[in-house]
Parts: sequence; C-alpha cells; structure tokens
Amino acid sequence: MKLGPRVAIVTTLLMAVALACAIWAVLAVLRADQVRRLDGEAHAMADALAAGLEPLTPSEAGTLLPARVASANARLGQFRLETIAWGTQRPNNFWAGLVDEASRLDAPVGQLFEPAGMPLFYAMAIPLHSAQPGAPDRQTSAFLGLVCDSSFITAEVMGTAWRLLPFLVLGILAFGILLYLTLRRRVVNPLRRLIEALDAVAQGDLTRAVLPGRDDEIGSLAGQFNKMTNYLREAREKEARATAARQTMETHLRRAEKLATVGQVAAEIAHEVGTPLNVIGGRARTLAKRPDDPAEVQKNAEIITEQVGRITKIIRQVLDASRKSRPSLTEVDVTRVVREALSFVEELIQRQHIEVSVHAATDLRPIPGDPDEIQQVCLNLVMNAIHAMKDGGSLTIDLEQLVRRKEGLALSPPSPYLMLQVSDTGPGIPVADRDKIFEPFFTTKDPGQGSGLGLAVSKGIVKDHEGWIEVDDAPQGGAVLRAFLPVGRGTEQRTRADGDTPAPVSENARQPGG
Repeated sequence: MKLGPRVAIVTTLLMAVALACAIWAVLAVLRADQVRRLDGEAHAMADALAAGLEPLTPSEAGTLLPARVASANARLGQFRLETIAWGTQRPNNFWAGLVDEASRLDAPVGQLFEPAGMPLFYAMAIPLHSAQPGAPDRQTSAFLGLVCDSSFITAEVMGTAWRLLPFLVLGILAFGILLYLTLRRRVVNPLRRLIEALDAVAQGDLTRAVLPGRDDEIGSLAGQFNKMTNYLREAREKEARATAARQTMETHLRRAEKLATVGQVAAEIAHEVGTPLNVIGGRARTLAKRPDDPAEVQKNAEIITEQVGRITKIIRQVLDASRKSRPSLTEVDVTRVVREALSFVEELIQRQHIEVSVHAATDLRPIPGDPDEIQQVCLNLVMNAIHAMKDGGSLTIDLEQLVRRKEGLALSPPSPYLMLQVSDTGPGIPVADRDKIFEPFFTTKDPGQGSGLGLAVSKGIVKDHEGWIEVDDAPQGGAVLRAFLPVGRGTEQRTRADGDTPAPVSENARQPGG
C-alpha cells in the first residue's frame, strides 16, 4: 500500500478511536446525569415518606408499617416500597449494606445495582425514627426499602448512542476522504514527482529538476534534490574531463614506454646489425677483386643477400614494435604473442646466456583484447626478467586458464582467467619495493637499462582489460610476475581451479647461451 492511503487510513482510524472515546465520555456523562436525577427523586420521596410515617415506635413498626407500605405502593408509580428491617430483624441480601450505611449516616442511602442476568435497578434504604429530630429518646425503629426499575437509563443511553452512530460514521468517512485528498495533493503528488526525478537520475539523466513551489519540508527536499543533481552534473563533467586527460596521458605514457623499450632493444642489437654489414662489406670487396669468377660471384651474392635479409628482419621488428596503432578489441592468441615477443629479444637472450622455457596449456583459447597492448605487456615482463639476470639464468613463461575471484572483490563469483606467468632466477624483488614497482619512473635497474615505466604501463593495460598483476617470489629464487586476463564469455573453454595439476606442456623452448 502506498504512502497516501496508508497515512489516510491510519489517521482516520486514530480519529475514529478519538471520536469513539468522546462519544463514550458523552454517554457516560448522560448516564451519570440520569442516575443523579433518579437519586434526587428518590431522596425527595424518602423525605416525604419519613415526614408522613414518623414518629414510628418499634411496636408500631411490626403492625402498622406493612399496611402503610401497601397503601403507598398504590400511589408511587415507578417506585416500589418494601419493609426491609424493624426491631431486631436485619436483611441478609443486597439491602444489608445499604441498611448498615443508612444506620451509620442516619440518613437515606441509595445505590444503582446491575446484577448478572437481571435488569438495572435502583435501591434506597430509608431509616424511620421513633421521635422527631432533636428528641433525646430518638432512635431508628425500622427501615423502608425504595426500589425503582432503572432499565430506562440503559435504554436511553443506547438510544442516544444509536442516534449518534450515523453522524460518527459519516464524520469519519468525510474526514478520511478529505485527509486523503489533502495528502495526495500536498504530499503524495510532490513526492511522486521527486521519485520520478530520482529514477531519471538513477538512469543517468542529471538534467532533471524539481520546482520547489512550497516553503516547507517538501519544498526544502526538492531544493536539496536540485542541488544534488547540480553537484552530480558538475562532478560528472569534471570526471569526464579528468578521465579524458588520464586516458590521453596513459596513451602518451604507453607510447613513451614502448619507444623506450624499443630503444633499449635497438641499442642491444646494434652490434648484430654491424656484423652482417661487415660481412657484406667483405664480400663486396672480394667481388671487386675477382669480378671474372662466376662461381665466386654467385657465392658472394648469396651471402650478401642472406645478410641483407637478416638486417631487414631486425629493422622490421623494431619498426613493428615502435609503430603507433589504435587499440582494437579482437581475439588474441596469447601463445603466439609470447613467441613474437621472445623472437624480438632473441639476440639479447642469447648474448646474456639465458635459458628460456615456455609452458602453454593445451586447451588455451584466444582472449578478448588488443593484440599490440598484450604484446607490450609480454615484452615488458620479459625485459624486466632479462634485466634481472645480468649473468645469465632461466626465464620461464607459463600460460594456463584457471578460475579466480577478481582481486579486491571477495564477494564476486569466480570467473575464468588466462594467467601469463613470467619467472626468472634473478635476485628477486624486495618486499618493500613490491608496492612501488608499478609506480611510474620507479626503477632499481642500472642507468640506461630501464625508464621505470614498463610495469606501470603493463599494470594500466591489464587493468583496462579488467585484469590485474601479482608479484611473488620464485621457489628456486628470483621473481614471479603473474598477469591475469579475463576470458571472454562467448569463448568456449575448459577451465580449471587454482591448485589443480597444470596442463601438459605444449612448448618447451631452450635458448642456449651465445
């Protein structure tokens, strides 16, 4: 039930109770007036009887009183007289209390009785004396009982109640209808408009406003609502500007980190370009010395072509990594992305004598994401591990699908994720630095080996893909970084829970030292 009818019904019921109590009080006063009037008539009659029957000696009470009572009953109408006590005789019914009270007060005493199963009646005990007031030998010689059927009091009270009942019902109904209409106009309709405006705001429409129109609590509520929508609108605009600025900054930051990474890799492989150039130069000089030997020309031309292809491959890798592209959401084969990232740093891995192992589950499926951004995450994690192993070591990459709850959402249901785990055998990451390594420009590497942006950018990319990155210690020493990327709902897959036996190894590549 809505607010208006509920308040109207409750208030009407309270009003009905109040009116019923008022009518009950009126009927109680009416009944008391009737009893008071009856008591006054009874006292007047008692005085008249006492004046006509006194003085009455005890001996006359037993002989003359019955005849006089019978004579009086013929003229009293609704009242009835009876002899209740004389001499030593005393009553043992309801008259006993009245007689005792009349004896104590030496005056007539009346009371209204309502016995169970009998009609209402009024009874009065009247003492009769043997002498006039003030006489020294005055004593009570007998008691008369004056009785009156008082059922007319109940009938008159009930009749008045029935006459008032229609007015009571009509008054309550009129009050309830008037109250409901007033509440609907003054309270319910303004609140309904406010609720409609709140629903619109909940759906994102912050342009709604409610005209106060009144100088009361509801008007104040409407004014506060308008202030709230204005504040939310300004906050949304401010947040939109901040989000746009943050996205632009993140784009530039990722671009800068990508270029920085490419620059580092380019510097590391510069001598690799120089080696084929030296070969080309040497073969070209040989051709110049022996231009007439066809076999020698053919041999040197093939060597030159091979070395040019090698240089072209290196340059293409650098250009592909540094080329700026727009993020695009598609199905990403993470296993292929990992292989491409490893091929990009192949020369660096061989020169630092690092052994590489890649373990990919057999049931991996593509995940939704941007291929270039996922590749950048892989490259950043791999470069971070390579820089941690200056004197060689083991680099292990694990790819598997599992079911996890998203970090920070303990009440969310578990969901399938692809885990990209990169482990190294370097010195590891100190616990004190684990909260800092994802901050921009924080680095513990030697000068020229890192900009401090790689992990910060990787965290931002993974977060944009609704995932997260964890840092841990490797069992054999070193650091472990795990990137969790959600698997699309529409992608058919088989997942396993954390702690299950890993899937079979699909690739185990070992890069020997140079």
